[in-house]
Amino acid sequence: MSIDATLSCIMLIDDDPDDNFLHQLVIHDTGLSPEILVAESGEKALNYFSGKPGRNFLKPDIIFLDINMPGMNGFDFLERYKALPSELRSGTKIVMLSTSSLSKDQQKASSILDHVYYRTKPLTEQILEEVVLAS
Repeated sequence: MSIDATLSCIMLIDDDPDDNFLHQLVIHDTGLSPEILVAESGEKALNYFSGKPGRNFLKPDIIFLDINMPGMNGFDFLERYKALPSELRSGTKIVMLSTSSLSKDQQKASSILDHVYYRTKPLTEQILEEVVLAS
């Protein structure tokens, strides 16, 4: 499958190296060819945003965020992420990926931050296409 869109950067936030590997393969298979940033925890992802963004800073077009991670879970990350300056967040789509399909998790994500997508793992080309093409 090839998606007709231009993305400069996708960030994966997940503590599972196997999921990160699989999700990178899915992204590459779509032909999008963006830079892929991988953070193994919410803390590492926040450190990326909190660092002094310079000329080499890539603002993610999409963040795929795992919910169940040790330490800072996906909901905790969202709370801290929404406190970042708007110029670091604007235009970024967030997709919470989880093995859970509980509606309470979906509602909780939406109550923290508007326009959060919620999908069950694993990331597929169809999910990626839906998110990329969503306005």
